[in-house]
Amino acid sequence: MNKYKFSFILTLLFLFSTTLSAHGPSRQKVSEKIQINAESSKVWSIVKNFKDFKWNSEITECSASKNSVGSERVIEFSNGSKVKQKLEKLDENKMMIGWRIIETDNKMLPVNSYAAKVFVKNNDDDTSTINYKAGFYRGFMGNDPPEELNDENSKKKVQEFIKKSLEGLKEIAEKN
Repeated sequence: MNKYKFSFILTLLFLFSTTLSAHGPSRQKVSEKIQINAESSKVWSIVKNFKDFKWNSEITECSASKNSVGSERVIEFSNGSKVKQKLEKLDENKMMIGWRIIETDNKMLPVNSYAAKVFVKNNDDDTSTINYKAGFYRGFMGNDPPEELNDENSKKKVQEFIKKSLEGLKEIAEKN
C-alpha cells in the first residue's frame, strides 16, 4: 500500500471516529395550549404575577421579591423539591411572560437550559387561549444518560408540569 492511500484511510478513520463521539443532547420543546372561560385581562393579571406562581397543585410555596425583569423566584413543591427561576421577559402589550430556570431539582424537573414563555390571547367570545412553550435540554448533558435524566423522561416531566400548571390556571381564572 502506498503512503497516500494509507494517509487517506487514516484521515477517514480519524474523521469518522470524532464525529461519532461528538454528538450531545438535542434541544427538546414542549408546547401546550388551553382555552379558559375568562377574559384575557383577568387571565393576564394572574399570569404576569411572577411573585405568585401557584397554578400547579404540586406547588406549595412561591417566593419572589418583585415582578420585574431580572427578579428571581423559588417555587417549592409538595415533595420538597425546589426550582429557582429568573424573569427574563414581561410584555404587557403582547401579554407574554418569559423565564428561565437557574437551579433545579432533577427529581422534579430533570432539565438544563430551560426557558419558558406563556402567551395569553384574547378570543372574540370573552374566552382566552393560553400557550405555554418551553425549550430545554435533558437532565444529563453527557452521552448515555441514566433513564431518569434522558430526553424521553425529561420531556415527559416537563409536559406533565406544564399541563398541570395550565389546568390549575384555568381553575383559578374561571372562579368568580
